[in-house]
Amino acid sequence: MRFAKIRTQMIAYYILLLSVSLLISGVLYQRFNRSLIDGKIAEVSEQSLNAIQSNMNSLFDNASKYSQRVIASSTVQELLKTDFTYDGFVASNLSIQKVLNEIFLAESNVASVYLFRNDDLYYSLEFQKLGLHIASIKSAPWYQEAINRNGGSIWRINAGGILNTQVKGEQYLSLIRVVNDLNTAQPIGMVMINIPLTQIKKPYEHTIDGKKYDLMVDREDALVIDFENPELQQFAESEAFRSHASGSFIQTIANHRYIFDKMEVGGWRYVTAFSMSDWPNPYKAVNRVLFPIVAFNVVFIFLGFIWITRSIIHPILSLLKSMRKAETGDYQEVLLNPNSNEIRQLQDRYNRLLTTIQQSMEREKEEQMLRRKLELHILHQQIKPHFLYNALESAGYLSLAGEREETYRLISALAQYYRLSLSKGNEIISLKEEFEIAKNYLTIQHIRYPGMFTAAYELSDVLHDYPVPKLTLQPLVENALYHGIRPMGQQGVITVSAVISGRSVILSIQDDGIGITEDKLESIREEQLIHNAASFGLRGTMTRLKLFYGESMSYSIGSSPGNGTRIEIDIPYLEDPQWNKEG
Repeated sequence: MRFAKIRTQMIAYYILLLSVSLLISGVLYQRFNRSLIDGKIAEVSEQSLNAIQSNMNSLFDNASKYSQRVIASSTVQELLKTDFTYDGFVASNLSIQKVLNEIFLAESNVASVYLFRNDDLYYSLEFQKLGLHIASIKSAPWYQEAINRNGGSIWRINAGGILNTQVKGEQYLSLIRVVNDLNTAQPIGMVMINIPLTQIKKPYEHTIDGKKYDLMVDREDALVIDFENPELQQFAESEAFRSHASGSFIQTIANHRYIFDKMEVGGWRYVTAFSMSDWPNPYKAVNRVLFPIVAFNVVFIFLGFIWITRSIIHPILSLLKSMRKAETGDYQEVLLNPNSNEIRQLQDRYNRLLTTIQQSMEREKEEQMLRRKLELHILHQQIKPHFLYNALESAGYLSLAGEREETYRLISALAQYYRLSLSKGNEIISLKEEFEIAKNYLTIQHIRYPGMFTAAYELSDVLHDYPVPKLTLQPLVENALYHGIRPMGQQGVITVSAVISGRSVILSIQDDGIGITEDKLESIREEQLIHNAASFGLRGTMTRLKLFYGESMSYSIGSSPGNGTRIEIDIPYLEDPQWNKEG
């Protein structure tokens, strides 16, 4: 029953994975397919724009060259500089007409040419009858700009509004530039060439690959060709359109995707817009072949999943049987006869786990024996005859010397020390009591060795009742006195502190004694401590703390010759520790 359930679940997982995989693959394929189509459209768009720009730029260059030929004509130069009576001006018009006809006769795109004199009289060559709205060219809105260009050309639609357009609906692109005296470079007139917009648009009113594109051409405030689509016209006036640099970009407008291609050359801006939704998918034939292949692969992979599932589940069932036996204490290694490297690794690691469990049980027995030895050592630590004899002997000397108060202090401290050390046989005491043991010990030693050291204590109020193994601090304080301060030969300071840091309690014993050399310090690191007989007090303390707090306890030793030693113990902080003084 369990086998069927596991198999069913695995098959369900496989189906889910396949479904998700197909969904993601489909989305990625569609995006990839779309990107290919977008790339093709962008390529066509760029080619079209380059062709349009080249042709229109040629048209604009031709108009500019015609204006230069007019300016360079000796007849034009002479007649514009000559002061005429009205009759003389009329007579000179024939000469100008001849020159202009020679220049523009072969140019079918030009509707009219105007040549203005500085005295507000002008000559004209009109293939289409237009005329002007103003009596003086000097009142035209662009006149001063043209003067400031000093011969440079400006472009305006309908000459900035001064043309009298008689052809209904017709618009004109006007090139305007000052005519300078070729000898003195002083303005002697102005030339205007007008080109019908229909002639400009006509070559580009066609389609590419059967799909029509929209076109916009402008220069500063001269909009030559505007988009036909009103939505595109509105977009062209937006900041989003103006912010795009030259090149291709895709924009969604009214739920339609367009690819725009923008180019700016010689002050002219050319923009094409292709509706991407109008383009057919060129990869439909590929899709018709691809989908059957995907369906075949799905079926084939699914059958493969079924076979793989069976090859995995049978070894797992054998492993489960062995685990049930292990629950009863029967640690027998398994032989799964695996068909794959992964199952073989599972078999080997499970067998190693059984071996590790057996070894752990043996170590647990050894640790229990070590615990009993350490408990015996604690009892020995509680009664140190040599320390007791020395303390009593010092009390006798003080008594004979008549130092009654010092004698009382020593005996009182000694009594407190042993009372707290014995603690009715309790192994766990409060941190406050542990500090009292250390204080009483140092009080006794301070009376025995006056002037050798001073002691400082820092214990957070919230840690007064915190449980610690008995005689945690005293052996470390004793080490600080005898191995740090006493060999120094002068007064030192021993500092004992217990503070909370985050989720830890930090116990610290620090002295400013002779310190420890790097070689000796390395020998009492944690990995060497168990083999170092000279550090029995430190070793016993750290071992008992490991047994009590587990792997969450750690310690560090910092020291260098002449800079003292600092031992820092990090134990976990329990906000509501459960402990029993009678335990």
